[in-house]
Amino acid sequence: MMIVSLNYIYSQPSSSVLRVNNMQARLNSNGLLSDSIGFPAIQRKDGFRLIRSAGVWMSAKDSLGQLRLAAHNVLFNTHEFWSGPLELQNEIASNQATWNKVYPITREGIDYHLKHYTDNSYVPSQSILTWPGSLGTPFAQILAPFVDYQVNNLEYEPLEGDYPYITSDELIYSIANDRYSSNHQYTNSLPLGVELHTSLFGFEKDTTLENCVIVRYSVYNRSNRAYKNFRFTAAINFELGNNTNEYLGTETTAQALYVINDTTEATFSGKLVSSGCMAINRQISSTMYFENTSDPINGRPDSAIHFYNLMQGNWKNGQALNYGSNGVDGSGSARFVYPDTTDKDNSNFRWVDQVPGKKIGLLNFDSIELKQGQAVNFEMVYFSVEEKFDNLKQIGQYCSTVKQALKARKLVKLVENQVSKSHNLICFPNPAK
Repeated sequence: MMIVSLNYIYSQPSSSVLRVNNMQARLNSNGLLSDSIGFPAIQRKDGFRLIRSAGVWMSAKDSLGQLRLAAHNVLFNTHEFWSGPLELQNEIASNQATWNKVYPITREGIDYHLKHYTDNSYVPSQSILTWPGSLGTPFAQILAPFVDYQVNNLEYEPLEGDYPYITSDELIYSIANDRYSSNHQYTNSLPLGVELHTSLFGFEKDTTLENCVIVRYSVYNRSNRAYKNFRFTAAINFELGNNTNEYLGTETTAQALYVINDTTEATFSGKLVSSGCMAINRQISSTMYFENTSDPINGRPDSAIHFYNLMQGNWKNGQALNYGSNGVDGSGSARFVYPDTTDKDNSNFRWVDQVPGKKIGLLNFDSIELKQGQAVNFEMVYFSVEEKFDNLKQIGQYCSTVKQALKARKLVKLVENQVSKSHNLICFPNPAK
């Protein structure tokens, strides 16, 4: 046994909902965690809204100094990722209509498959049958990780016992690319030539992780370019409850960006309710935000350099984030927005968001090198904390508890080096051993 793994939208992306423990999250085929009518990207099972939409931004300069970007738009329906993989030559995108799908799978379904796949009358479920494990030329031989259970021929064959490789109780998987259209109208830039594989997963009957949704973004460089300064950002449209009166903050020690709500809102009954996103496998360089306005400094980005500046922790016009007020007209130079706890790298005083409202949060990862044919993972946890006292420390404490739980499941690597992944084959540790 071995394991192998490795819009502006022309049609409405397909989506599926992960329901695990206290959380529900919707993933689209283009990698966007998105809302639908009456359903936000992430909410609790009781219907309480946490995040309206969440996606990713990527940027790099090529050897000619040209800026290349790809981004989800978490405010509007204009994106630069489309369903499906890229061909290994010339960055040719697959037919997005064919790949307009997501792939949900459960541990229970896999266990049933393993018990019955040798039965004469057995018909695998659609989740098992349609798992995009192997495809072959002109695409990568292995697209989604699977266990090559008996034959070991690098081809996904569920009737031979092969099954999707997952490390959780439930998972939704999607494959997207930024090259279906070379005209990136959101960032107004050149494309990168990347494939984005998104895994959304969680664990049942785990009291520590019951208010968590884990996301793994695997970025494959399918271009013929090496990027020495590749940047990755999680862009988050928080929506805590029914009103847009959130306060934004950064828990610097936990590498988490979060919102809390105005506790005077009747919905919260005096409780401190929070929703956040925590990086778990890589260091972040900064947190940032922008408002849904046309403000020339902290409003919506509308050019390539605006996105590039925001991903480096500066305002869209290149002005440095500073302390105090709204971060535009304060003092000094800051790396993190509203760090209630001490930001030891830049200041020794507390800075708390004083003005509630709609702020789009940006969790910026450190710049890395992404060579041709390589892939890297960016992992994060979306979480919710609700307590009966007004104490921001609970957020950092909960983040620490979550990291320990993930570490026990061997899902957290404090420092992950880039993994060189060939176009054809990736081997995971053999679970049978």
